[in-house]
Amino acid sequence: MRPITILACAIGFAWLAAPASGQQATPSVKDMKGFSSMLKGKPAPMTKIPVTPQGPHAKTNPHYRLPPEKLVQVALQHLAEGRPAQAMQVLDASIAQHPESYRLRGVRASLYLQHKKYARALADLEVAMKNRPDDPLLLVNRAQAYRGFNRDREALADLDHAIRVKPDFVGALFNRGALHFEKKRYRQALADFEKCVALRPHLPAARFNIAVTEEALGQRKKAMKDLRDFLRITRHKGWILVARKQLNNWRRMEGLPEISFPPLAAGKPAADGKDAGKGAAK
Repeated sequence: MRPITILACAIGFAWLAAPASGQQATPSVKDMKGFSSMLKGKPAPMTKIPVTPQGPHAKTNPHYRLPPEKLVQVALQHLAEGRPAQAMQVLDASIAQHPESYRLRGVRASLYLQHKKYARALADLEVAMKNRPDDPLLLVNRAQAYRGFNRDREALADLDHAIRVKPDFVGALFNRGALHFEKKRYRQALADFEKCVALRPHLPAARFNIAVTEEALGQRKKAMKDLRDFLRITRHKGWILVARKQLNNWRRMEGLPEISFPPLAAGKPAADGKDAGKGAAK
């Protein structure tokens, strides 16, 4: 089984909406909409932006006088409320007005990546990075675009660059670990996933990947323990089901009884489960 991989395009929407500062902004895991939506099953909350129509064209374009930072937030608000088409319309119109805005380009590239439109995403990212060549988030997103074209060497270079700029950037470490895993560089992958857990102990996806990577290294018993740890902290139903199935596959390989898991209850943590007819699992 391959590890969970997060789309870099889903990382950092909130960061892209942040105002510019004298120092380079960097995203936190809390700001990563992709992690939030994947692990919690819901989109990250967005602050609504009151927009007052002004001018003779207000009825057709109430946002035309807003600066790029506010236009990014308008697009993100549409996304948070389930209106991706309107978000893209805002981004297209805004980029026509502000073609050099790296924030607008970065968010549109993220949407293109979500829909696997890698050429369009790469085009936006190249413009965005002209004046932000060391931006860690843009580097991670460009790595994702490169991977869409199987340009893995360039993707790895961008991820390495992002980590040099910001060594504690979990999104870059996570994606680099996934790339190492796919190339069967399991020890490098494990090191990256372990750094993710060291930085964010309660990030379930990294724990899942650690277990899968350990199993690939021949450490199945350790992998089973770590997968149980993953099940104790994750709340994402889809990955709970994946982890349960994988755990029982490994137990069969080890000659152990399967675990009988309780049904998933809405809004409640997943119970750890018991060995079928054997009491608590070890």
